[in-house]
Amino acid sequence: MEKIDLKKIGFTYVQSDGYSLEFMKTKRVIKLEETENQVKVAIVDENDNDTITYIESIHIPKKVVFNSISQADFVVLIGETTNFNVMPEQAIGETTNSNETPEQVKKNEEEKYNLDTIKPDSPVDDIVKSIFVMAISLDASDIHIEAQSDDIQIRYRIDGVLQISRQIKKSIFSSVSSLIKIRAKLNPMEQRLPQDGRMTVIAEGEDIDLRVSIIPTTNGESIVLRIFNKSAKLLKLNELGFDTNALERIQADVEQPNGLILLTGPTGSGKTTTLHALLETLPVNELKIITIEDPVEQLIPGINQVQINEEINLSFDGMLRRVLRQDPNVIMVGEIRDAVTAELALRSALTGHLILSTLHTNDSVSVIARLENMGLEPYLIATVLRCVVAQRLVRKVCTNCAIQNTVPQRILERMEKYKIDAGDTMLVSNPDGCEFCRKTGYRGRTVISEILQIDPEITEMIIQRKTASDIIRHAETAGMRSMAADALQKLANGVTTLYEIEREVML
Repeated sequence: MEKIDLKKIGFTYVQSDGYSLEFMKTKRVIKLEETENQVKVAIVDENDNDTITYIESIHIPKKVVFNSISQADFVVLIGETTNFNVMPEQAIGETTNSNETPEQVKKNEEEKYNLDTIKPDSPVDDIVKSIFVMAISLDASDIHIEAQSDDIQIRYRIDGVLQISRQIKKSIFSSVSSLIKIRAKLNPMEQRLPQDGRMTVIAEGEDIDLRVSIIPTTNGESIVLRIFNKSAKLLKLNELGFDTNALERIQADVEQPNGLILLTGPTGSGKTTTLHALLETLPVNELKIITIEDPVEQLIPGINQVQINEEINLSFDGMLRRVLRQDPNVIMVGEIRDAVTAELALRSALTGHLILSTLHTNDSVSVIARLENMGLEPYLIATVLRCVVAQRLVRKVCTNCAIQNTVPQRILERMEKYKIDAGDTMLVSNPDGCEFCRKTGYRGRTVISEILQIDPEITEMIIQRKTASDIIRHAETAGMRSMAADALQKLANGVTTLYEIEREVML
């Protein structure tokens, strides 16, 4: 039985004429096409002989040709089907089966939200599941469900950029919102105050965590779900986009027995992914490695990972104090958010531990001023700080459909300043895109970075409270490549585009 992809063949609900919604849900089949002599049917379970025999019998004397489809494809199509068919009066207020007892409702709320199942009598549930499944299948990092004046807008953040997926009826927004709130253990009746929660869903047998944020807006609410797929492939350090020189500099510092390594950049710049890749390079069998995260985004074999929970006072600083009693060699603190955590992290590095963490600053050298503003003494910063990695993520050109264009004169001048060799043309993304890149012109992302290594001269400069420009000047003399230079080098190499580096990096 041939397996097909409904998206690739361009099949939509409006073409699925023939089977009722209830029949499709019950049998998990979709009629693809019917002619005078033949019927093409897609089925989820190709080993369901009873359904296959039944479908063949209802189409006698026509020949039935079966194709198999994935459960994810089926769930998405049913969600779209439901959007066409559901009536407002059916959906309003609907979050659970009215025949369920209170005990059954509570049990369902406590269970993981299984996206692989379809409920025959729950159209809103089908719509929400299709939104989630589509986002996961597209490798989106976030789902945005936004109430507009006339409809509900669904957007996915893919490769760092928001893309509109679909619009659904405004009349069912309260039901969609209530269902998500219940699953995230939030108050479904509260629509005036912000709420934050979490839920775990099951997609094709895998557990995926969703962090939920809901805020009130003038048109209703904005619901954002951050996707954390713990079973996703753990990227290695050399797969992130760092050049050879950068890799050597980072690797040399992470192999030190103690000290502080900080990654900095805005939210969504890949800091945690880089931290996980750094940890993966260490000999986990010989070292006691503990991470403190919010939340645990990926599971790393051989490493002890702790998820904080502010609701029970399990905070970064509180957990860090306990972790120090566990005889660790390496500690990863997901984020330094306050002065207490910062001081604990630095003093832990001072007492013989290797500490890895993140901080929010615009560039590498700004970390020093940020730590000083938190009340930490320059001598303490200078003593323990080993390395600062500032990074951004930019989309990579889709090599399948990229086209050449002339390099602007101002960019040639910038490249010349940084002694970057470049020709007269550069790769740009194809505005029409292709199937390989989902018509975007981009596929995947890569790191743009600068790495500040703390040598003896910089240590002395920190103690003497030298200016950031003095430190940068010395670091560049010692071999540091600025983020702008790294971005221009990737542009010259045809990895990314001018639009992308101007969007993320000041040139």
